[in-house]
Amino acid sequence: MKRKVYLPITIVLAIGLIVLVLVLNKKATTAKTQGLLADQSVVAVRTEVVSESDYTADFTANGLVAGVRDLSFVSGLGGRVVSIHAGESDRVSKGQLLVQLDAETLRADAEASRVAYEAAKKDYERFQQAHSQGGVTDQQLSTMHAQMVAAEGRYVSSRSRLADASVKAPISGKIYKRYVEVGSYVNPGTKLFDIVDDSQLKASCFVTEHQRLQLTKGQTVTIESELYPGQTITGRISMVGDKANHTLAFPVDVMLDKEKAEGLRPGMYVSVSFGSQQETHGVLIPRRSIVGSVKDAHVYVVEQGLAKQRPITAGSLIGDRVEVLNGLQAGDSVIVGGLINVSDGLPVKTINK
Repeated sequence: MKRKVYLPITIVLAIGLIVLVLVLNKKATTAKTQGLLADQSVVAVRTEVVSESDYTADFTANGLVAGVRDLSFVSGLGGRVVSIHAGESDRVSKGQLLVQLDAETLRADAEASRVAYEAAKKDYERFQQAHSQGGVTDQQLSTMHAQMVAAEGRYVSSRSRLADASVKAPISGKIYKRYVEVGSYVNPGTKLFDIVDDSQLKASCFVTEHQRLQLTKGQTVTIESELYPGQTITGRISMVGDKANHTLAFPVDVMLDKEKAEGLRPGMYVSVSFGSQQETHGVLIPRRSIVGSVKDAHVYVVEQGLAKQRPITAGSLIGDRVEVLNGLQAGDSVIVGGLINVSDGLPVKTINK
């Protein structure tokens, strides 16, 4: 009888023990899973502690090489093209004939105007003699003078139109684009040629308002081109713009040293380096730590294990670092690596090694 009583008790205890073990195992598994998920939600990043330092505000701007003069030459007269005397890549001199328009009608008009003017001039001279003898009145003499002046104006105008039919180069330079062919008809204002005066080259670029304050006309700068690595070209600032464009950037022109600019051509991209003798005290951070555009720049700083987005005001580019004018202070921990997985408020773990 006792054996029959102990058997159910033993079974119940065994079942209870199994249930207890299962519950404990489930809690342990849940805790372990939560720990793994927590570890997976933490992003590993590299950081740099912000510090203030002294530096010279050297900066670089992307520039475009251009001729000292770049002209889109248009026709001042309408007419049919009968001959072309220069083509693309030809070097021309100022006053050289480029295009001849049909001038037959213009030549006849100029000749008729000449004859009419000479006749009016003789008539006026005859009226002058008659006036001195009292043969004509003052009013008649004045009317004849007006007719002579009008005839002279028509003659001058017809000669000018005839001259415009022979289209000549307004500047010396190289033709890099021709827009007309023999037989085509051009109207006043039709583009004929693009001519660039490459006897002197310049590099045009844009700088920020803070950078502009460091520039003066005549200041020496250096220019480098990816096409000619290791070759440094010098130049001098010829123009510093007084008005910013729609991107709040100021134009700057740099005249290149003619002897050292050999090999550069209009339209090539160069890097213009502006040096500064003025030493500045401030904050520099790696360029790679900045997220967004320069006008709307921000960085991520680590605060209590969390990534916090912070807007900054970026200044000049100093080598591979960027000047920070506002938004950071010494001691801030800025994220410089692993930014691709970072968002505002995300837990992060620093792994600087």
